Amino acid sequence: MKKFKIHARYIAARWPAPLLVLSLLAALPASARAADTTRAEQSACGTQQADPAAATPESVVRALYAIVSGPANSAKDWARLERLHAPGAMITPTQHRPDIAFAAAPQALAQFIELNERLFAKRGFYEREIFRRVHRFGHIAHVWSGYETREYPDGPVQSRGINSFQLLGDGQRWCVLSATWDTDTPAHPMPSGDAADGVR
Repeated sequence: MKKFKIHARYIAARWPAPLLVLSLLAALPASARAADTTRAEQSACGTQQADPAAATPESVVRALYAIVSGPANSAKDWARLERLHAPGAMITPTQHRPDIAFAAAPQALAQFIELNERLFAKRGFYEREIFRRVHRFGHIAHVWSGYETREYPDGPVQSRGINSFQLLGDGQRWCVLSATWDTDTPAHPMPSGDAADGVR
């Protein structure tokens, strides 16, 4: 092990970092290199037919709110939800609990769909966006989206909070890579002024 460490330091000192990386990649088994190449060449948003709402990060988020909202035991367009997510996308439901300050349950999209079907089999769920902030750089975007939820479209607000969406753009469409949220509480209320700013 000692000889290996000396040899590694010698290589790092004599070879520029990019050459060192290429040399290490070349030393990988052919099967490992093939797997990495396959992953690197995969389109970020997959090969499914693009949804019209995938044109911009903003339109993707608007579509998400429409899909998850509806009356009790309603048939939601889960296939469309899948089209608006990247392969391997993760959704992280969170919860404030008395025994745990903040609980999180990262899960695949299919598991999240099952959760929704269980939770809203007997009651409605309507989620409305109240403000939006979008930050983009190249092929990545982050959407900070304030929301409020109701059991009925004209019912009282049951909860408010912020959804955090990370999106990818593959040159043809935008898709959600990950999503999570936190609710408004006395300990951390919604930022003042955000709801008044509205969706933009």
